[in-house]
Amino acid sequence: MQDDPVQTFLDEARELLAKLEEALLELDADPGDVHSVARVFRNLHTIKGSGAMFGFTEIARFTHDLETAFDRVRSGDLPLTKELLALTLQAKDHIQTLLRADPSGEGLTTASDALLARFAGILKEPGIAPGQARDHGLEASGEPMAGVVAGGRPETCWVRYRPAPDAFLTGCDPLGLMEELAGLGTYAFVYHPGGTTSLEDHDPERPHGFWDVVLTTDQGLEAVRGVFVFVDDGEAVRVEKVGDGRPRDGDLERMAGIAREHAEDPRSLPGLLRGFLQEKLAMRKTGGAREAAPRAPAASSIRVDSSRLDTLVTMVGEMVIIQSRLSQAVNQALDRGALAQIAEDLERLTDEMRDNALGLRMLPIGTVYGNLRRLVHDVSASLGKDVDFVAEGGDTELDKTVIERLKDPLVHILRNSLDHGVETPSERERAGKPPRGEVRLWAGHVGGEVVIRVTDDGGGLDPEKIKRKAQATGLLPPDADPDRRELLNLIFEPGFSTARQVSDLSGRGVGMDVVRRAIDALRGSVDLESEKGRGTTLTIRLPLTLAIIDGFNVVIGQGSYIVPLTALRGFQERAWDAGRKTVDVVERMGRMLPCLNLRALFGIRGRAPAYERVVVAAVDGMEVGLAVDRVVGRQQAVIKSLDEIYKNVNFISGTTINGDGSISLILDVPKLVDFAASRAGSAS
Repeated sequence: MQDDPVQTFLDEARELLAKLEEALLELDADPGDVHSVARVFRNLHTIKGSGAMFGFTEIARFTHDLETAFDRVRSGDLPLTKELLALTLQAKDHIQTLLRADPSGEGLTTASDALLARFAGILKEPGIAPGQARDHGLEASGEPMAGVVAGGRPETCWVRYRPAPDAFLTGCDPLGLMEELAGLGTYAFVYHPGGTTSLEDHDPERPHGFWDVVLTTDQGLEAVRGVFVFVDDGEAVRVEKVGDGRPRDGDLERMAGIAREHAEDPRSLPGLLRGFLQEKLAMRKTGGAREAAPRAPAASSIRVDSSRLDTLVTMVGEMVIIQSRLSQAVNQALDRGALAQIAEDLERLTDEMRDNALGLRMLPIGTVYGNLRRLVHDVSASLGKDVDFVAEGGDTELDKTVIERLKDPLVHILRNSLDHGVETPSERERAGKPPRGEVRLWAGHVGGEVVIRVTDDGGGLDPEKIKRKAQATGLLPPDADPDRRELLNLIFEPGFSTARQVSDLSGRGVGMDVVRRAIDALRGSVDLESEKGRGTTLTIRLPLTLAIIDGFNVVIGQGSYIVPLTALRGFQERAWDAGRKTVDVVERMGRMLPCLNLRALFGIRGRAPAYERVVVAAVDGMEVGLAVDRVVGRQQAVIKSLDEIYKNVNFISGTTINGDGSISLILDVPKLVDFAASRAGSAS
C-alpha cells in the first residue's frame, strides 16, 4: 500500500483521466448518450476538487472551465459538437501533463491559458433554451449533430445525507453539498442533530448529524446524485423520487415536517412523502412513484505496489520447488505413511496458494482498451478515414506483466490496420463497402490460453504483391514458389513493407517484425489470415501467466522436459523403430496424426527403449504426437527465462528447476506442432 496521500491522488487522477477519455470517445460515437455526458462531468468535477484539496492549483484552475462546459451540456444549454469533444480530449492530455509537473503548474500556465481561451470561445456562445440544443447543435463542418438535453420536467425527490464519521478528514464539505443541492430547485431542509455529548467528549473534527431534504427540480435525478459525486460511502446518500410535478412551497415545508417526525424510520418515509404528495396533486396527472435502484455494494479493494506482488509470486515459486523436493523425498522413503499424508496436504495447500498468488497479478485486458480506442480515434482522423473501433472481451484476465508487454505490439497492429488495411471513405464506396470502416479487437480464453484477434474489413493483403516485393528486396529467390501462408508471413520479416511511401506511421519496414519478436518473448504465437478486398485477421495466442505452469515431465535420453498441461490431450505407446523419420504418423482413435520423433529432432544419441511413449498434444485444434522415451508424471514448473544467448533456440520456451535440483527444459508446443504439421505431407 502507498502511504503518501499525494501519490494516491496522482494514481486516482490517472484512473479518472482514463475513464474521462473512454466517456469522451463513447460520445464521439454516440453524441446523444446522456449517461456518458454525466460521466464526463463527474470525472472533471472529481479531478478539480481533488486537485484543489491536494494543492494542485493549476489542475483545479484549468479544469474549472471544462466542468462548466459539460455542466451546460448536461443541462441542455450548450450543444455537444465535434469541436468541443476534440478540445476536451486535448485538455485531458494537458491535465495528464500537469500531473507530471509541479503542483503549481509552473511553465505550463501558458499552454493552459491557450486551451482555456478556446473553451471560453465555446462558452460565450449565446445560451440555448433547454430542449432546443438538438436543433442548434452543428459541427464545425456545418453538419447537424445530435445534442444532449435534460428532460426539463419537474420532479420531487427526497434526499437523506448522513456524512461519514471521517467526512472532514477526506476533504468533504457537507454544508457546501447542501448549498449545491439547493441550487438545483426549490427545497425544504431538515437538520437532525446528533446525540448529545459532554463538551469534553465532543469531537469537532467529526460530523454529528444528518439532513433530510425535499427538493423539486427540473434538472433530473442524475444531477441530484451528481452533487454527491465525492461521497464514496454508498450508505451515506439516499436519493428517491417521490412524485412528479411542482408542489407549492407550503407543501414542501409540510413534507419536511413529515421527514422530521419520521426521521428514525427511513424505510417508510418515502412512502409517506409519496402519499402526501399524491393527495395534494390529486387534481393533476401524476406518474407512478419510481424507486431508485439500490446501489450495488462497492467491491472491497486495496492498492498494492506491483513490486510486492512480484516478490510474492517469486516466493511462491520457491515454495513450489521446495514442495516438489519434499514429494520426491517422500516417494523415496521406506516408510511413506504419515509422511505421504503431510506431503499431499502441503501439495494441496501449495496449489491453492499458487493460484491465489497468481490471481493477484491478473488484470482484465480491458485496462488497455481505452488507450487503444484513443489511438484509433486520433490515427484515423489524421489519415482522413472514418473507422469504428469495436473492443470485445475486456474482462478477459491476463498476467499484468503480459499486459504491459502486449501494449506496444497491439499499437503496431492497429496502426497497420488503419494505415494499410482500412481504405478511405471514397475508396470503400468504389469497392461497394460502407464508407465507415471497422477494426474489431476480441480477447478471450481458449483452451487454457488467451487468444486476441484484431480484424479489419479493409483491402486485405495481396499475396502476389508481397511475392514481387520480397523478390525485389532479396527475401525470396526469383524461382521460389512459396505457399499462401509462407507469403503472408513475410510481412513479419525485418525491413519488409508493402507501403508505397514512407509516412509518419509506416513504410520503413519496422513494426510487424517487432510484433513477432514481442509475442515470441511472451512465449506466444502470432498467425495471420487475409483475403484481398475483404480484410485481415491477426491472431495472437498467449499463456495466462509467465510465472508458474502445470505440466507433465517427460524424459528423452538423459534429458528432462516439460510439456505444458494446457496442450496435453493424451498418451499412448508404440514399439521403437530405428528406421522412422523425424516426422511420421501415428494412429489415434481411427485417425492418422503426424508424430514428431523428439529423439531424432534433438539429435539425442544412446540406447532407446523397446517401447516409446507418444504424448498427444494440440494447439488450436491441430493434434500431433510427440514421441518420448518415458513419461514421469505431473509437475508444477516455475518458469525461468532462457539466457539471452539461447533466445533463438528452437522448440524450447524456458527452463524450470526440479525437486532434485536438476533442470528441465519447457517444450514450446506451438512451434513443435507447426513443425510437425508442415512436414506431415512428406511423412511415410
